[in-house]
Amino acid sequence: MKRKGKVLSLMVIPFVAASLVGCGNSTSGNGNGTSGKATKQTLVVWTFFSQVKLLAQQFEKSHPNVDVEVKVFPGDQYETKLQTALQTGSNVPDVFDLERSYIGQFINTPYVANMSSMGANSLVKGMVPYVAALGEDKDGNVRAIADSSSPGGLMYRRAAAKKWLGTDDPDKISKMVNTWPKMIALGEKVYKESDGKVHLLDNTGSVSAIMEYNMEPWVSGTKLQIDPKWNNVLNTEREMKADNVEAELPGFSAGWGAALNDHSANGSAIMFGIPSWSTDSIDNTNNKAKGQYGVASAPVGYYEGGTYRAIYSKSPNQKLAYEFVKFDASQQWQTWNLKNTGNMPSDISVYKKEMNTYKLPEFGNQDLLKMYYNISMAIPARKPDEYSEEINSLFGNIVTQMLDQHKTNQWAFAQLKSQVKDEFPQLQVD
Repeated sequence: MKRKGKVLSLMVIPFVAASLVGCGNSTSGNGNGTSGKATKQTLVVWTFFSQVKLLAQQFEKSHPNVDVEVKVFPGDQYETKLQTALQTGSNVPDVFDLERSYIGQFINTPYVANMSSMGANSLVKGMVPYVAALGEDKDGNVRAIADSSSPGGLMYRRAAAKKWLGTDDPDKISKMVNTWPKMIALGEKVYKESDGKVHLLDNTGSVSAIMEYNMEPWVSGTKLQIDPKWNNVLNTEREMKADNVEAELPGFSAGWGAALNDHSANGSAIMFGIPSWSTDSIDNTNNKAKGQYGVASAPVGYYEGGTYRAIYSKSPNQKLAYEFVKFDASQQWQTWNLKNTGNMPSDISVYKKEMNTYKLPEFGNQDLLKMYYNISMAIPARKPDEYSEEINSLFGNIVTQMLDQHKTNQWAFAQLKSQVKDEFPQLQVD
């Protein structure tokens, strides 16, 4: 299984049951199977996300005869390790996680079980549409399921917003920035009135992150296509940079983190284009961030990231694996997950049930769930593919060069075409 333009091989490697070390049944007690204790099944789960251990713990509570063995690997190693295991058929887990950035590399391969045949269509029926679609293969079968939705908004520092925008009310601020021209005009005003010390937005990259899943996919069939709306996006980013709307803080950098955690009325940036799970970037030691933040809607609804559970198609424990995924999709787990980790649910019913009462301390009395629900339901649904994420990455680097070197949009598109030809020779590039 290779990236960089090489389509994942559909050759099914002969299955050797003995290779699934660690998968299957195990006997609790002294290990000789004669202790008289009940035999437990062991389910092996691979992930890059440590919070899956919480999911396993909750699952075990309602399934006392199951041991869930969660193996967490570093994010920069996980994809390659999973690729190798699937290709060789050696030590393959029963359930494995797929991140949004590479789910398209796996979803249409024979290694991923078709959960529609197990009844999974009923599990995704009540999910946020774009979340459900991202777990579907090219034929519309459910191959992966997510327990959270990862919507994105414009997180802002309340003290700074109140001073420079005149309000810290999320609904009022959302109306102030519901178009890019309005955001640019507001950013110019903030920069001027602060004598060049304060910027409205963290960086122009937030604009691309907000817009990229609202564009047409980069590939249609086997042909590269460039949505004409990218011209407007690049023009917006160029104008933001020229008018000092952005603070030039690369997302999740040290400087960016310091700016986000500045609770003063000043600080270099007021707003940060980030997803709901980015609350883990807030330092709330000794409750010092209580009530310091709000979330406003961006000009369009967007999301970033996402973690999906899939089942190995040759796991001997498919029935149990499906029970685990079914629990992952349940209202019971997603409600617990929301209240204990702050992860926004994928189940619409959980949104609706909790939206008028759910609060996060850092966001004061804001009805955060209601804001993220409205954002989530405005995001277009589409299936994953094996090209878009890598092309998004290529184009992001090109846009940064374009802005820094004062190049034109056409230069950026020409650079993209050239790089796509090199990276994905199987695609047609006009």
